Order: sequence, then structure tokens, then C-alpha cells
Amino acid sequence: MFYLITISLIALLSARLYWEPSTGGNKVLCVVLGSGGHTAEMVRLMHGIDFERYTKRLYIVSESDALSANQIAEIERPLMSDYSQEYVVGRVPRSRQVGQSLVSALISAVRCLAATAWLLQSHLPDIVLCNGPGNCVIVCVLVMVLRVLGVKRIPIVHVESFARVRSLSLSGKIAYYLADRFIVQWSGLQQKYPRAEYIPNLV
Repeated sequence: MFYLITISLIALLSARLYWEPSTGGNKVLCVVLGSGGHTAEMVRLMHGIDFERYTKRLYIVSESDALSANQIAEIERPLMSDYSQEYVVGRVPRSRQVGQSLVSALISAVRCLAATAWLLQSHLPDIVLCNGPGNCVIVCVLVMVLRVLGVKRIPIVHVESFARVRSLSLSGKIAYYLADRFIVQWSGLQQKYPRAEYIPNLV
């Protein structure tokens, strides 16, 4: 475990060596995909992306998430005729499995942390878009570390799932304090969480 944490920190610190600031339309968008409903909502969100601006995409998905990988292929297939467009699918271990013990979950989280740190230092996105899967917390925390270290300030946009009507998800409760823009789709949530932006029927 100590070895994995050390590798994560080295990856983050070495990001300074890999970063060349994006200019013009050559922006890198990082999309964190969950599974099931999270993936379906993110696919709908992706239809609103300006691909002329975000010509490079980094998708972060769980290793076992075949559905998200297939959905990414469907999104990207029409874009691949344009040689200015690029995308990478980064597979990381799940940060937590359903019913996992605390010790096992901690090990999984560290493995996810190390893999995600490597992806972020390799691609250094210009913005992160997420909507609630557990791995998005790892991504948000690492982005904040990059910000504190002065490597790069990467804005985080969190869109809370349409299914969250009366309360935030666990990931949302954490992302609420980390995201630069935190968007909810039900007005009652905005009343409870004043930093949130209310945009109905987004997905």
C-alpha cells in the first residue's frame, strides 16, 4: 500500500514535466464514467459538448465496466473522421465494490488512486466532468492536489444525477465542496445546498 501511495505522489509531482498548456480549440476534457444510470446520463450530457473546442477527451472508467466502454465508442465513432480529434479510455480499478469490507475498500481506493494519478499526470485535462460514480471522488481529490501543488488549476463540473431528488449521493456530498460548478436537477436540492446551480431536465 505504501508503494502505491508513493507512486501516486511521484506521478502527481512529475506532471510538471509533461504539461504543455492547451490553447485555442485544443482542449482536453476529462469525463468520469460510472456504470448503468450514471453512464446513460453522461452520454446525454456529452451530446452538449463542443467537440471543436474539446478536441481531446480522456474517459476514466472502471476496469470491469464494459457498458461504458461501448458507449464511449458510440460517441466517438462519428468524430474519428476528423484527424484533429483524439480520445483515450483510461481503465482504473473500482474505488469501492458493493458490500466490500472497510479494509478491502481501502486497498481498492489506493489502487484506484494510483491508476488515476497516472492518467491525470499523463494527460492533464483542462476540465473535469463527472456525475456521481465513486471514482469521481478520487479524480476530484487528485485534481485538488494538482491545484495545491501549483501544477495546474483544472476546473471541476459535477452534475448530480437526475435520480437524486431529495438528497445528494455520497459522492455528491463530497464533490459539493470540491467542484467549481455543482449542478442539481431538482429545485429542492438547491434550497438545501445553496452553492448548487439548478438546471432542470439537463439529462
